[in-house]
Amino acid sequence: MLLMISIFVGSGALLQSVTEEKENRMIEMLVTATSPLSIMLGKVLGLGAAGLLQIAIWLTVAAFTVPMIGDQFSSLSALTLEPGLIVLLIAFYFAGYFVFASFMAAIGSASTSVREASQISAIVMIPGIIPIYASAIIIPNTDGGLARALTFFPLTSPTASMMRIAGGTEALYEIVLGLLVTALAGVFLLWLSTRVFKAGLLLYGQRMSLRLLWNALRAGD
Repeated sequence: MLLMISIFVGSGALLQSVTEEKENRMIEMLVTATSPLSIMLGKVLGLGAAGLLQIAIWLTVAAFTVPMIGDQFSSLSALTLEPGLIVLLIAFYFAGYFVFASFMAAIGSASTSVREASQISAIVMIPGIIPIYASAIIIPNTDGGLARALTFFPLTSPTASMMRIAGGTEALYEIVLGLLVTALAGVFLLWLSTRVFKAGLLLYGQRMSLRLLWNALRAGD
């Protein structure tokens, strides 16, 4: 849950940033100084680093507080932060963040206002929380059909994969493949969001529609 909260906060901030800069036409000034890819990559990496710092603070607090209160809560003494788990956590954070942030950047680039972009973003956010609601099914049956399917879907892979690890899955190769699929999807969506960002400049003041967006994308070069 903390993983998804961090991803949602970072990608949501990116959505608001892109939409506000397009709404007040600040983005047009930025485009004159650098390329759309540089702008988008800078925004994604900057907010991603801020989210990683947030996770680092959480892990640091947990590392110090759990041993201190472990005597009062017997179940906490069994909690450990293995180095491999931390590496996977960071890897899934970046992969998942790139997927959601790229989606949010594309939505913000094609929207005319922050309110409109926020409403559309729910379409992306809802799939991301499906593993949390299905945790009662995933954790007891980590190698079941539902758990495996969610592992290979980029919007659900980070949370579902961490739940499978917590439940003691033996199919670790599927976790690695899910991470790879999510990372590749993030790179592709970042490229696509850059094109939408560039095309969105041509749609300034117009209400978003798939037809207008497609025509702008075709003329984006």
